[in-house]
Amino acid sequence: MVLAAKYVKSKLKSILILAIGGLLALWFVSSLDWREVSRQLASARIWPLLIAAALIILTLFLRSLRWQVFLEPLAKVTLSHTFVATSIGFGGVFIFGRAGEIIRPLVLSLREKIRPSMTIATILIERVFDMSAVATIFAVNLLFFALPPSSSIDFHTLDKIHMTGILLTIGVCAGIGLLVLFRARAAGAVSGLEKLLGWMPAGIRRAILSLISHLGEGLRVLTSTRELLLSAFYTMLIWSAVTVATWLIAYAFRLDLSLSSTIFVLGFGLVGSLVPTPGGSAGAFHAAAAAGLIVLGVEKNLAGSISIVLHFIAFGSPFLIGLFFIVRDGLGLGGLRELMSSAASEDVSKDSVSHLTKRNDHLSNL
Repeated sequence: MVLAAKYVKSKLKSILILAIGGLLALWFVSSLDWREVSRQLASARIWPLLIAAALIILTLFLRSLRWQVFLEPLAKVTLSHTFVATSIGFGGVFIFGRAGEIIRPLVLSLREKIRPSMTIATILIERVFDMSAVATIFAVNLLFFALPPSSSIDFHTLDKIHMTGILLTIGVCAGIGLLVLFRARAAGAVSGLEKLLGWMPAGIRRAILSLISHLGEGLRVLTSTRELLLSAFYTMLIWSAVTVATWLIAYAFRLDLSLSSTIFVLGFGLVGSLVPTPGGSAGAFHAAAAAGLIVLGVEKNLAGSISIVLHFIAFGSPFLIGLFFIVRDGLGLGGLRELMSSAASEDVSKDSVSHLTKRNDHLSNL
């Protein structure tokens, strides 16, 4: 009965997510003049788009380097394995939405024979770094943001934008402070949580405690000067590349955005990408990115055209690289689904990794 209830709840959640994504996509599609959008897409310059795609692919390599730093307190891993896992993981986002990110740590566990709970914990740390970086850049940009003359937004709204920047800056500082505090008290937190979760089934309780424990160990990057600086350096390179790629995509449509306006649009798009719909937040990402451009005074159909290409390059480029490794390693869609389901049902144990390895023998030997 309990399993049936969980299954129904999972299916309802999936249907709800698909419905949200579908409604957003429908709203986005219905709001555009597709004859004009087709004309805009056909007239776009190709070379800036190719460079933008190359920069997005470069971020996969930079993320792989940073992931090694996050994993350093827990295990030594090879760059080639982190790059393959990162490529497949971000490719999975294009198919499954944000839920596809769970593929990445599991693929790495197959290759390195390390506990999935270790790699999953580092993914959480990575999200902390990325969200902190984006929130900081977006917040600081909002503090000094000036609307272009073409914008129809009034000064009262601009004051709200600046206030949002102040609140975001305070929130980021508070969040980082809490993480540092958690790192300092990690042992006590795990001990207290173990007592608090005593009513849970043993397998689920061990999985949660293992994840929290590894998260505390991985957060050593916040207290190690070398690891913190190296992680921050890679994070800066990643988001610099993404920012330049965003500017190039707009430039391909003969729109010369300032650095501040580029960051403004990037922030809108990233908010949309948080909606966990399949296709790399399809619908939500398009609507949010287009909204950011419209605020800047960009014509609606042009904004829609740019958001379509921005989405395709941001999520499609990693998908093509990930698809190459999926085909090379014989890890089909069914294999990806098995990896995802294993994360939800296992006791993050080596036995489950061994089972998956037998299903993908040649994958583990690469």
